[in-house]
Amino acid sequence: MLTTTKERICNILNKLIPLFLAFLVGAIFALIIGFNPFDVYARIIKGGFFSTNNLMMTLGFACPIIMTGIATAFSFKAGVWNIGIEGQLYIGAYAAALVGGGYYGISSLGLPSYIHIPLAILTGALFAALYALIPALLKALLNVNVVVSTMMLNYIATGLTNFMCKAIHQGDQSYDSTYAVMDTAILPKLDSRFRVTYAIFIAIAIVVVITFILKRTKFGYEVNAIGRQLEFAEATGMRVKKKIIILFLVSGVIAGIAGATEVLGVNKNFTPGMSGDPGLGWEGYFVAVLANNNPIAVFIIAIIFGGFRYGSISAQSQIGMPLDLLNIIKATMILFYAIRYFKPESRIFNIFGTKKTAAALSDSKEEAEQNV
Repeated sequence: MLTTTKERICNILNKLIPLFLAFLVGAIFALIIGFNPFDVYARIIKGGFFSTNNLMMTLGFACPIIMTGIATAFSFKAGVWNIGIEGQLYIGAYAAALVGGGYYGISSLGLPSYIHIPLAILTGALFAALYALIPALLKALLNVNVVVSTMMLNYIATGLTNFMCKAIHQGDQSYDSTYAVMDTAILPKLDSRFRVTYAIFIAIAIVVVITFILKRTKFGYEVNAIGRQLEFAEATGMRVKKKIIILFLVSGVIAGIAGATEVLGVNKNFTPGMSGDPGLGWEGYFVAVLANNNPIAVFIIAIIFGGFRYGSISAQSQIGMPLDLLNIIKATMILFYAIRYFKPESRIFNIFGTKKTAAALSDSKEEAEQNV
């Protein structure tokens, strides 16, 4: 019991200390550029969470991060370091924009919304999954390093879609982009005043399904086993290569849905750099790491990230604070999380344990003497 208590205290401290240090670094940079850090943080928190309207905007920013966070966490759970979610999101968004924009004769079909919207989303999911299949096969068949392959494929995806917008779609709009999404393919918003669309319900459904798979199914057990001990999983006949391919495909589908819903519901077309800076895929990576690959924690932290994002935009409009400050905080947070500050065997815990043990020994000695 004492060991369990120590572990819980360590876990709490190891999560709180990086948060404190990251915001301390952010405060230092805020001071350097001439802002009061207390004022900055107060405006960010108030702007992101302290009204119904702000919460609705926060959900809009959080929605794609929930999905990219789940896509990342699902593969990370098996120890498969798929950091290619950003590229898969781009491919899914671009494919969905073509279907939603009515390319290749789709505009002449007269599709109703209840067909056009699902068709565009499913197309984005399919193409993202096919793109995710590339590093999956490279890993399963040739044992190519996943980090290297997915990282390079991120650059290929962003470069390819950028090229397509400039070389193929230039002139479709007054700037580099695809055609605007047709009215029948626009994903409705919960309220026209806010950013959040019905994609939030898709995100929630994904969280529920992935949580169920990981906790209640044989496949989920095998995913956890692969992540804990790859050699054991292979030795017990879990067909690890097949599982890796499935993990990549599922992650790709989720990333594609994230990109498709963002294009259909928020941006209304595809443009180079549509994912922003540092990118929705990278935001999902941050969230998955901070959540320790737990889907429920991903959902909560993604909403916090969405609130910080919208709160930072509010702070920028009010006092001119650069949005890059938020990126600095998030990046340093990940850096500090890589450090393990306390362990159960740390000497600081033994101080109390030693006193307790000495007192217990003294009581036992007195009891023994009385019995004699």
